[in-house]
Amino acid sequence: MFLPRNRGERAAADRLGTLAADPNVVHPEVLLAELLSAAGFPGDARGVLEELSAQDPSRQDLYLAFCEMAVREKRWFDGWNLAAMGERAAPGKHWSKEFAQQVADRLRLLKAVCCEGRRDWKAAQEIYSALRQTEKNSRDVLVGLGRTSFHLGDAQAAIEHFTSLRQVNPAAEPPYLLLAQLYDSTGQAKAAEAAYRQAVKSADGAEQGQSRLSFARWLVFNNRPQDAVQVLAEPIRDSEENETERQFLQALAARLEGRLLDAQKILSGLHQQNASNFVISNQLALVLVQNPDEAMRARALQIASANSRNFARSSEAWATLGWIQFRLGDRSAAEQSLATASQLGPFSRDTLHYLRELKQSVGDKQAVELLDKACAEAKGPDYFAPDKKARPDGG
Repeated sequence: MFLPRNRGERAAADRLGTLAADPNVVHPEVLLAELLSAAGFPGDARGVLEELSAQDPSRQDLYLAFCEMAVREKRWFDGWNLAAMGERAAPGKHWSKEFAQQVADRLRLLKAVCCEGRRDWKAAQEIYSALRQTEKNSRDVLVGLGRTSFHLGDAQAAIEHFTSLRQVNPAAEPPYLLLAQLYDSTGQAKAAEAAYRQAVKSADGAEQGQSRLSFARWLVFNNRPQDAVQVLAEPIRDSEENETERQFLQALAARLEGRLLDAQKILSGLHQQNASNFVISNQLALVLVQNPDEAMRARALQIASANSRNFARSSEAWATLGWIQFRLGDRSAAEQSLATASQLGPFSRDTLHYLRELKQSVGDKQAVELLDKACAEAKGPDYFAPDKKARPDGG
């Protein structure tokens, strides 16, 4: 068996080697590759699989492993071909009949996923329908049937599949929420809103809170704070976690409406209860820096600085710090923080605004024009739109 480069991988391979004769387990080196990939070492995982392929390139579990990798990387054409070749390969000689069927079904499922990635909805649906015979209660199959039915123009069939999913898995999202997400992903805003409203209307118990929160998140994301406020009016009493999110969304809606003191009050209370929560503390810092009280502004800088240390790989943490430094008059530090944010991840709508204001302050008109256009085209809550007028008094 191939020996990995470092001692830790070698030890893991030795332990996994004891499973070589297990009739319900793939090859030990395929298992090792899966562990490496899950641990965040895709290059090492690929290396293990490549070494195994040199010894036995026709292994069905090897095709499966390479196909899984291609799907994670959204290489749909490669994944489809690997799944097709895996289907033609012979199962492991020592595998049990049941395990061989599981591997075959997994290859077919991945093939369907690749068809979806290529927008071949009909072919994907045919595969999911065939899998329904052997995996009647599979979440992936039922969701796949719902998605493909939707994309083929049959929303009612999608609801029926999502309802079947809920029957076998009560923890699954309500059918109309899944439908709303599909409408939203295809840019059908009116249909998405109708589906969200139907989800809220038809929900009861814990499902009611889940549906309301999902709808409110969508409304906030689409810059409709007044509608979100209405959806969020009643407390959620059966879940502390959901009630926290309800209040957080209320704070976002208040920010969008310029009610800064209302947002500050809500976020301060949440921060006291969830001091290590980045999303809450980040929003609190952004509100505090707009407060005319110098002590509050200093507190904003303190929170943002701590977040940049505790979440050093977060682009948003560094962007917020840069914005607060800029608002407090430290343009040099702001430039450095925003440069770090730019290196760590894609620009959010907020980050684009921060950069726009920075460029405006140095008279870079060309950059300002480009950033204005990017801000206008960006999606998500727009807390800095030209028509927003902050009301520090909360009125």
